[in-house]
Amino acid sequence: MTAPLRVAFLAPSLHPGGAERQMLILAAHLPRPAFEVSLLLLSERGDLAGEAEALGIPVHLLGLLREDCRGMSPRCALTVAQALRRYVRLTRGIDVVDAWLVPAFTFAGLAQPVARVPVLLAGRRATLDVHRSRSWPRDASWRFAMRQVHGVVANSQVAASEAIWREGIDPGRVHVVPNAVVPVALEPAERLRLRRAWGFGPDDIVVGCVANFHPGKGHELLLEVATSLRDRRPRVRYAFVGNGALRPWLEEEIRRRNLGDLIALHSGEPDARRLYGAFDIALQASESEGLPNAVLEAAAAGLPIVATAVGGTAEILTSGENGILVPKRDSAALGAAVARLSRDPVLRERLGVAARLRSRDYSPERLADATASIYLRLAAGRVRRSAARADDGGEAADRPAPA
Repeated sequence: MTAPLRVAFLAPSLHPGGAERQMLILAAHLPRPAFEVSLLLLSERGDLAGEAEALGIPVHLLGLLREDCRGMSPRCALTVAQALRRYVRLTRGIDVVDAWLVPAFTFAGLAQPVARVPVLLAGRRATLDVHRSRSWPRDASWRFAMRQVHGVVANSQVAASEAIWREGIDPGRVHVVPNAVVPVALEPAERLRLRRAWGFGPDDIVVGCVANFHPGKGHELLLEVATSLRDRRPRVRYAFVGNGALRPWLEEEIRRRNLGDLIALHSGEPDARRLYGAFDIALQASESEGLPNAVLEAAAAGLPIVATAVGGTAEILTSGENGILVPKRDSAALGAAVARLSRDPVLRERLGVAARLRSRDYSPERLADATASIYLRLAAGRVRRSAARADDGGEAADRPAPA
């Protein structure tokens, strides 16, 4: 019997987020026993760690806590050294390390000369303006790390194109694997309970935005939309679902604009998929996206969607066919689209049905099959390079092509 391919997912944590949810979907659908999956977390477990362990996936912490490394210090050096030792130990016998998100693949790339993982993959799940480091030391570390990886997995054509044309990565090393979506049904009674908890009634038109409260997600535009439509569309209500540092600012702005009866903030939700059934319209106002899970989840729930035409969003939606796309940073266009949908139930139904049909192209099986193919192909190539290494004196196997 062939031994399973041992894969380790590396991520900063398992706090709820789009990439973290995709990791769990992929881990659950990689065929057993052909693949054996483990999770390595740089800093913290997060709320989704229990879900991973329920799937039979071991979760390991490296202990690289942010508060230990806010500045260069002996404590930081010790923390990094300990995390590196744990990583090297935990990756012994691992065939593939799939590093998700910038901090993860930066760490793995910096560790690669020591860890010498047979196959190291870097995940590109955002476009360049979000992905690029903010300081030259981080940028230099990231660029060194990218030279160590054997492949890059992008979740959209836009992210892949940026990796190739703007970062100079060999096109042969870039693979596009779109995200997957697993819908969660909501019972009618639960729909009513959620809306009551938000202070909304059964006849209100509830516009839901699932996006963490971080800069670049467009919440300031949503406040403008709510303000502009308050008098014209008085039955429209808004549920902002997420976590993040901008929550206090949002609370203050809602008070200042006197929008408390129109906007509910919903935080601490480990699985936002169950909330879509309580919405009537889904709204996304991001300035940048890779392939947004929130749009896929709204589509799978059969919701009409208004979204900014950024990143991979336009790869999912065709405006007027299965959603409405508007320019980024355009609150007037967002408001006009919400107003149009709020007064046209026939249009809401048509776009929602078309969106649900579109979401079927993003199945977990497709995600697992495409990713498994990359793992197997690269792992087989490393075996061949190992043979070549024995012939050329030991250097070829561990030298990836330059990014």
